[in-house]
Amino acid sequence: MKVAIWGAGKMGQVHGQAYKGMGNDVEIAYIVERDVGKAAEFSERFRCRAIDSLSGLEGKQVDVIDICLPTYLHREAIEQAMDICDYIFCEKPVCLTKDDYYELCRIADTKTCHLMVGQVLRFWNGYVKAREMVLDGEIGKPRLITCFRRQKMPSWSKGNWLMDNRQSGGLLMDLCIHDIDYLYWLLGTPEQVSCKIVEREETTLHGILNIVYGCCCANVVGSWGMPEGFHDGGLESLLEIVGDTGMITYSGGDCLELIRGNEKQCINLEHEDGYEEELKYFVECVKCHKEPEQSNLVSVEGTMKILWAAKEAADSRQFISIDASQLCKQ
Repeated sequence: MKVAIWGAGKMGQVHGQAYKGMGNDVEIAYIVERDVGKAAEFSERFRCRAIDSLSGLEGKQVDVIDICLPTYLHREAIEQAMDICDYIFCEKPVCLTKDDYYELCRIADTKTCHLMVGQVLRFWNGYVKAREMVLDGEIGKPRLITCFRRQKMPSWSKGNWLMDNRQSGGLLMDLCIHDIDYLYWLLGTPEQVSCKIVEREETTLHGILNIVYGCCCANVVGSWGMPEGFHDGGLESLLEIVGDTGMITYSGGDCLELIRGNEKQCINLEHEDGYEEELKYFVECVKCHKEPEQSNLVSVEGTMKILWAAKEAADSRQFISIDASQLCKQ
């Protein structure tokens, strides 16, 4: 299987390493990158050919185009990729606006291609196990869910595009999207969303979302404004799910904690990397000529609707209702 990775930045490197770990099953054939230095470095590391635009793939035999570009370039990149091969992977978020999303859906309906979106928590060991436990009723009905995702201000994006809300969608679209997507994957469409964001010089630093699911309340706390020394300079993520009969806590690593009454149990998890697992799943779908239903374009519609509602709620300072009947698929 031949893969072309579009974008040699941080996520392109992550994806390249994941494909490399799959051995002879996958060949990284091309890196598409306009930055000559980055392209040369990537090409040498992964022993692939560097080209500066997708037009260099026309007429070439590639099975997959993996898009790791800045968010504001996603829609155009996906449209171009759809004309070249049948399987496309795009890092989250799939696009920025409602118009872009539904136009991509419309175009996809006219093509034979399959698009997978990189919503990585759907493949992250602790989050996957916690969802299985909830669905199996191990803590009763969930009543309160809290998600934290906090770090110092990212500085790795080229031209600092990540800090430009017009290009990245800001904190909600780039960071909080992980937990929002997880909640949608776990519980489906909420009834209402409220959101408060704190900005400095037009950069979103902190955000709190309150997401109402009937008899369950979920809170998402995200921050790009933590001090340099917070969590040893890295990302902190935390999931807490409180149910009628117990509680699940996961803070990364290979252990999940289950609390029932006075008893605490550490549930050991198989050591897995979420990025590797999602790409293994994608590659298997390509090999079997299957639709990547676990995280395809249609399956993230609810996630995008929550994000759009959160933005509206932050602007209006009101609760925003979401109509689940309007979704293409639950």
